Amino acid sequence: MKLLDSWYAVALASSLKPGQPQAVELHGERFAVWRDGAGGVAAVLDRCPHKGASLSAGRVHNGAIACGYHGWCFGADGQCTSIPAQHTGDPMPHRAHARAVPCREAYGFLWLWWARDPEAPVASLPAVGPIPEAGDAGWRNLEGQVEWQANWLRVLEAFMDLTHAPFVHSGSFGAMAPDQLMPEEQWVKDDSLYERVLAPRDRHYRADQGRGLRGLFNADDKAAAESDDGGVQHIQLWLANVSLVRVVFGDFQISLCTAHVPLDEGRTLNIWRHFRSFLRTPLADANARGRVDRFMAEDQRMVETLTPRLPDLDGRGDLLLASDAMTLGLRKLLREKRSAGLLV
Repeated sequence: MKLLDSWYAVALASSLKPGQPQAVELHGERFAVWRDGAGGVAAVLDRCPHKGASLSAGRVHNGAIACGYHGWCFGADGQCTSIPAQHTGDPMPHRAHARAVPCREAYGFLWLWWARDPEAPVASLPAVGPIPEAGDAGWRNLEGQVEWQANWLRVLEAFMDLTHAPFVHSGSFGAMAPDQLMPEEQWVKDDSLYERVLAPRDRHYRADQGRGLRGLFNADDKAAAESDDGGVQHIQLWLANVSLVRVVFGDFQISLCTAHVPLDEGRTLNIWRHFRSFLRTPLADANARGRVDRFMAEDQRMVETLTPRLPDLDGRGDLLLASDAMTLGLRKLLREKRSAGLLV
């Protein structure tokens, strides 16, 4: 299934270096993205119209992407700007262009617009957040990615699902969660779903991260003081494919913003950005990264077993209950998209 007329976050913005094109996959197609001469981002189908070479294997020349096979250059609009082997003064061949797609950079991700009609207006990016601004000294940021052998809609549902936490994550933060974990607030508005739930404190989180560090970094002592108080967990999803989980306690915060990229019908690339407001020293990064990897692996192990591969939006396959409110809300929203011809 593909959601049309939608923005998809497809890669970390930090992975795209000046002068170096990069390949990204979306819905079974491959695109070449690059930074132009002004620092903006551009994207075209990753195929040179000359002999079919991968444009992402080329280079950036004067703000255009240059094919590494014969040096043909293409601008952000996909039009060929130079054919080195062509005689000076010869007209540019009519078919000398690559298919361009709108590309943006925001919230630490690169985004591609997946259109029903390439000539139709492009919508605004979803307003993802709140997430810390780049360079905010009050936060420590980590980034990573992991590929799952699962359909992206199943993955979206997993990140909006509350009641699996005590079971799937019983060896980590889910050990403190009650079996009946119900949201305090939830809503569906436009192309976004939100829920708020009271979050039990994982008493081992900061103890594990800070072990051996607090004596060296006294500034974090206050933030590392344990408390019996619980916190609040905010979970939000923006279609097409970005989720944000924020856990807010009285004295520290953790956020995980993830792009769930549909590589094809059976593969999803989860690209994540993790923020923490405590123990901001790089010495604590390995532990924080390990916890994100563990959280992802716990979900991956179960989500990859789900059958059928595509969720049944009409409710004939799964037996959903009131506690599956966010799954029900997401499927209703997707049915509306399908009725409008935007989910195919």
